[in-house]
Amino acid sequence: MFSRRTNWDRQPNRLTELLEARRAAGQPVFDLTISNPTELGIDYPERELLSALSNPQALRYRPEPRGLLSAREVVCRYYREKELCVDPSNVFLTAGTSESYSLIFKLLCNAGEGVLVPRPSYPLFDYLAQVNDVKLSHYHLRYYDSEWRLDIDRESAEGAKAIVIVNPHNPTGAFLKRQEHQEIAGMAKENGPALIVDEVFLDYPLAEDDRRFGSTAGDAEALTFTLNGLSKLAGLPQMKLGWIVVSGPPLLAAEAMARLEILCDTYLSVNSPAQVALPALMKTGGRVRSQILQRVKSNYETLRKATLNSPCSVLNVEGGWYAVLRAPQTRSDEEWAIRLLEKSGIYVYPGYFFDFDEHKYLVVSLLPGEQAFASSVQSLIAIVEQNCSTE
Repeated sequence: MFSRRTNWDRQPNRLTELLEARRAAGQPVFDLTISNPTELGIDYPERELLSALSNPQALRYRPEPRGLLSAREVVCRYYREKELCVDPSNVFLTAGTSESYSLIFKLLCNAGEGVLVPRPSYPLFDYLAQVNDVKLSHYHLRYYDSEWRLDIDRESAEGAKAIVIVNPHNPTGAFLKRQEHQEIAGMAKENGPALIVDEVFLDYPLAEDDRRFGSTAGDAEALTFTLNGLSKLAGLPQMKLGWIVVSGPPLLAAEAMARLEILCDTYLSVNSPAQVALPALMKTGGRVRSQILQRVKSNYETLRKATLNSPCSVLNVEGGWYAVLRAPQTRSDEEWAIRLLEKSGIYVYPGYFFDFDEHKYLVVSLLPGEQAFASSVQSLIAIVEQNCSTE
């Protein structure tokens, strides 16, 4: 009766079963995976946000396939502050980045055609590809000389309809470098795949680095779709508003936009209140973003100090909301995650959730409150040290 594209394996893994059992038994869980900023004590300007959502203009329904012009102009101002010129006609509003990916996959790929995505990466790509009948292939991020580097070969790019770049990458936090962009854009220009560049964490750098490329919005070398939205940029995932900026060679970009407009007109999924409120949401979102960035930096520094002279080491993070720990290879990543949850209620992601090649990594969110984060990290390190000394 049901389609193969929704035939997912829904059997819970051992870690999920243990987590559910602890919660059902009322045992404490110290969640180092949480990434919802609205539940983590961030000081949101409630009065201003609620006032923005009470605009009478939100009561009018204006079905614009690309989104309201007034909202798209706000997006263009965001890029203008980055010294990038983006025309409002090149902006398409969506109901979040997941929808942006789905629209672009539909635009570019026939059933069974392929998209090149990073490994490791966020598991969302597997689901989006499956429901859009797209086949995924992978390029690698490799860690050496204390940084992650993209490893994309021309042979892999040749058969792909698109190359997905996450800048900065999730969960490694690696920013796209100018040299990497030059090489990838060359492949796209030469071999034909479009570039899909996810920049939802772009405004969360942990340090400056003049090798970084910055935003691809307005990039004209290859057909490029640049993605962002309120969820991370303004810490407002509940608003469900994202966008796609289309750029590239003029004729190719024009054809892409003409087709994308029909796709968006088919769904008209972006709600009017969020579009009308976007100027205020972007303004207040800047203050929310500053708080989140300060917390992420603080927790990353706590993590770095805690792992000095420890069996665990933290890999270099350039940006984003996550950090990657290298655990002792006396156990697999899943075994370490289960041991931590069993012994102290600390919940972390095993690296295999993100398709790391080696099962020796743990992934933690840098968003929890500083005090809870520091306490949980100390307990994590103590358990690892204790287990290493007895094995």
